[in-house]
Amino acid sequence: MISKTDTGVDAIAGKFEITDIKIDKDFKTLCPGLLDDELRRLKDNIIKDGEFRDPVIVWEQELELVDGHNRLDVWDNLPAELREKIGPPKIKLMEFENREAAHNWIIANQLGRRNLDGKQRSYLIGQRYQDKKKDDKENLKKPKRQTKTSGGHNDRPKKTDEIIAEEVGKSPKQVRRDSNFKDAVDAITENVGPETKNEILANKKLSKTKIVEIAKLPAEKQQAEFDRAMGRGEPSGGTSFDPSEWGGYDTVEEPVVASDVVTEHHLKEMQAPYREVQSLITKLKKAVDKLPEGGAGGWHDENRQQDIHTSLNNFKASVNIVKPAAICGWCGGKKCAHCRHTGVLNKHMAEMHEGGLAAIRGA
Repeated sequence: MISKTDTGVDAIAGKFEITDIKIDKDFKTLCPGLLDDELRRLKDNIIKDGEFRDPVIVWEQELELVDGHNRLDVWDNLPAELREKIGPPKIKLMEFENREAAHNWIIANQLGRRNLDGKQRSYLIGQRYQDKKKDDKENLKKPKRQTKTSGGHNDRPKKTDEIIAEEVGKSPKQVRRDSNFKDAVDAITENVGPETKNEILANKKLSKTKIVEIAKLPAEKQQAEFDRAMGRGEPSGGTSFDPSEWGGYDTVEEPVVASDVVTEHHLKEMQAPYREVQSLITKLKKAVDKLPEGGAGGWHDENRQQDIHTSLNNFKASVNIVKPAAICGWCGGKKCAHCRHTGVLNKHMAEMHEGGLAAIRGA
């Protein structure tokens, strides 16, 4: 059950059991968790293979798990008959000088994995940068021996973001953005709930820019905005409006032109072209978010990207405010002067007319 580690430490077979392994909360947060469906697929593959192909890795001195949290979760939730048939994961022991060394090994190990999602990788890079920056500050406080220097330009010590950038293959500016993203994820996790971290890091449609925007909101507003970004909850309207927040509408196969009274069916038809434009703007924003992640991302100007986002948000808000929003509250869809004989009101008209605003709130 116990194997020889890469560090050359021999372990006596049977010395430790799988139940002896400890789970450290801080270590676990560095290892991206799987969503329920992904964990279910991992379980099915293990049952199909009839074994745990990969061992779990344990810090020998403390018996704390440093890799294999998902595999251990599968083992803990297997029924007794499958446990007896498959057997527990093998245990691989590793030595670390101290907790900090174990911590850094986890990050490096995770960053070395090919299947790591973009947001998961950014989070870990942000964590690595912050840890290194903290260490550098501590080292500056320690007295150093006087050494001779050549006085040349190349003697300038590298900044922390430059060091991490070389390690991970990104630009220093991208490393700092990853640090901001990591802080945003932690803020939302603290204010909304611990389960949100995996949701954020595993969701491929949720952009890093959107996460940073949500984290800047007051704590009491983050829950509602996060739910909207995840496609649940009430539509928000304004610049943060997203067509997916409404849950979509059934496609109308044969459009019917309203000749007398406008109904909800007609309202949905009228909204269709506006929703299509908003959907295209959303896709364009996501494409803009991916620009700095490309192979030539080093040229990227973060301020210019923000300018583009602001323009797209304003464009989206303009479309949203003129989009048909509700049946006219004065005529009930029969077409009157208030609704300009259309039977419906957009948000701009509703803001001008108290009755229209009431109609939208009641819709």
